[in-house]
Amino acid sequence: MTRSRASLYVRLSRQATDSNLSLDGMRDDLRDLCQREGLTEVALHVDDGLSGGYRDRPAFAEWLADARSGRADVLLTWAVDRLTHEGLNVAAQLLDVVEGKDPETGRQISRPVRLLDIKGLDSEHGETFRLRFVLQAEIARAERERMRERAKTAHRRLSQAGRYRGGAAPYGYRAVDAPDGKGKTLEIDQREAEAIRECVDRVLNGNTLNRVARWLNDQGYKPRRAAQWSRAALVSVLVGDAILGRVSRGGKPVRDSEGEILAPFPAIVTEAESTALRAACNPGGERKTPMGRQPSRLLSGLLTCWSCGTKLTVWRRTGKAAAYRCASRSQGLPCAGSATVGAETIEEHVTALYLGEVGDMPLLHERVIVEGVDELTAVDADIADIMAQVATQATASLFERLTALQARRAALESKPPTQRVEIVDTGQTIAEWWEGAHLDDRRDTLAGHFEQLTLEPGKRGQRTFDPGRLAVTLTRKLPDRAEVAEMGARAGQHKGRRLEYDM
Repeated sequence: MTRSRASLYVRLSRQATDSNLSLDGMRDDLRDLCQREGLTEVALHVDDGLSGGYRDRPAFAEWLADARSGRADVLLTWAVDRLTHEGLNVAAQLLDVVEGKDPETGRQISRPVRLLDIKGLDSEHGETFRLRFVLQAEIARAERERMRERAKTAHRRLSQAGRYRGGAAPYGYRAVDAPDGKGKTLEIDQREAEAIRECVDRVLNGNTLNRVARWLNDQGYKPRRAAQWSRAALVSVLVGDAILGRVSRGGKPVRDSEGEILAPFPAIVTEAESTALRAACNPGGERKTPMGRQPSRLLSGLLTCWSCGTKLTVWRRTGKAAAYRCASRSQGLPCAGSATVGAETIEEHVTALYLGEVGDMPLLHERVIVEGVDELTAVDADIADIMAQVATQATASLFERLTALQARRAALESKPPTQRVEIVDTGQTIAEWWEGAHLDDRRDTLAGHFEQLTLEPGKRGQRTFDPGRLAVTLTRKLPDRAEVAEMGARAGQHKGRRLEYDM
């Protein structure tokens, strides 16, 4: 007699810890069953590390296809609870395959096949098989739901106790032993937190996200899973809940039984700052600010041609040093005499002019302080509390309160948070800051100090830079030395003391 052809299926989840549940062990059990039943193995399909809560597992689909295509007469599996955790949903799909029925019409479209497992389940046992099969599938589904609920409860309890559940710590934090010695908790990583604070200041002061990412890379700060920072990686940190000290699950903050958002870890930013950051970063929406192209050189876009008034561009030729030049003539535009100068030469000269003027002044830093979202946070908490009550007792009074709170939240969200600025004495002079400053920041500083830098053509054959070629116009809006000294005195003349004013 021709031996029946058997297709074998094995699944092992990542959570499996029982020593008996190994892939090798389950394969051996199925092949022993083949021998006892006089079956010929034609295929072995393995889903390693895939959850039984999903039906689009590749090997599972191929196993069922063996039956539909006629490749196999018998389907062998280790146990029903290894097949699926979806209960009746997938049980019905499997029964259609075993009985050879069209899942849409219920009509017979192929030859029935036999289903066996090592625990004695056999589709040739008639109604007994169907009852056992469906019951075991539902038991597997219920157990999966209990496991998920236990995991959520354990996660919530750990969070409420200030424990960290494991994995890579969020940027700005590091995992350490809990004070009581039980498990792990999170503490602020001071260097990374300082980077986040600086990024917050830069974004709220109007810097583009690309510029801030470039600053991070220039200063040597490394992201968690990449070689360098990108705009997207920066946004994920700044708009995430982690820097508020919160616990998230599925991208949403976890709440306790009272509806309060869990925040067991120290926060790096305030609620108000987080709200302002989300608006500034505008993830997923229309970009409010340009991407922020990096300047090619220190004086890119700052030098002007004396004749035609166009901005000088950076000019590079193979084997020669970079230069700034007027490109009007090369573009067919009128210019009485193109101005050209070596890039390093003019950059050193302008830097010396700037630092000679203000280098010994104290560096005063503006920090944006955001306020006015405390009531919004309280309203969100009240809405969450009422939603939890509605789930168990949906009364008219609760819906009335919910409607009123939602209207209040909409009104609060329509009002932008108030902002004020702190002027902080950094403890550095401008010259000291300049040494380690990023190219973007240096260029912006020069753009704010010089209203216009106009370059005239040099004399033919001249080897050194003639300072008289550069006409300088200072920005009249800048405070003079006396005003800066007064602001520094009001800020306290040492790091940490602040002068505040409204924006």
